[in-house]
Amino acid sequence: ASLKLAQGKPAEARARVKQQADAHPDNPLLHNLMGTLWMLGNDPGQAEAEFKKAIELKNDLTEAYMNLASLYYRAQKLDQAVKEYETLLVNHPKVASAHVLIGMIQEQRQEYDKAKMHYQDALKLNAKFAPAANNLAWILSETGGNIDEALSYAQTAREQRPDDPHIGDTLGWIYYKKNAFLKATSVLKDAMDKLPDNPLVVYHYGMAQLKNGDKAAAKKALENSLRLSAAFSGADEARKALKEL
Repeated sequence: ASLKLAQGKPAEARARVKQQADAHPDNPLLHNLMGTLWMLGNDPGQAEAEFKKAIELKNDLTEAYMNLASLYYRAQKLDQAVKEYETLLVNHPKVASAHVLIGMIQEQRQEYDKAKMHYQDALKLNAKFAPAANNLAWILSETGGNIDEALSYAQTAREQRPDDPHIGDTLGWIYYKKNAFLKATSVLKDAMDKLPDNPLVVYHYGMAQLKNGDKAAAKKALENSLRLSAAFSGADEARKALKEL
């Protein structure tokens, strides 16, 4: 199946797996694989049916729950996605990534206290789990939490994934909030170079340069952020800063 996908022949990949699934209808792994192939083929209905069949055959199959929840998340069926992650945690309470994914949905809903709890639960399972540490750092820094605690989590995430620009953006913005503008500029420049089309990251770099005294670089970055989007979360602050410049 992998070879057929690599050759750009997804229908043949599905046919190959279906042949095996017909021969071994009680094998949950084959149904999970077929669901993955249908998901890649943009047929969520078929994918959902296959993932559910896999779970029916083996109700503690981690991959099937994760795939089904991901399918619901992509379709913005958030309640159903959370339900699948929570069911998975009943059977496998040590799956840290499930806590993070629930936290991300709750963060999207602005249920920050609930999100923090899930990120903390993930870190109890793995104290160096970068996604949980990064997301917890971001929430703490953006919702009035302890900024030093946020910095510690961001540094932990950075140690695990030094090349991840999203983690760099979190760390750089926390440096900015702690008035460490030289550090902020350096880290945010790296993040912006890797995510040049992300208006929030470009805005963060512009604000750091403004505080760092480089008005030309600040103006360029802030204008670029607004060209990328007129309605991102920092857009009003970017316009205000440009007006003052």
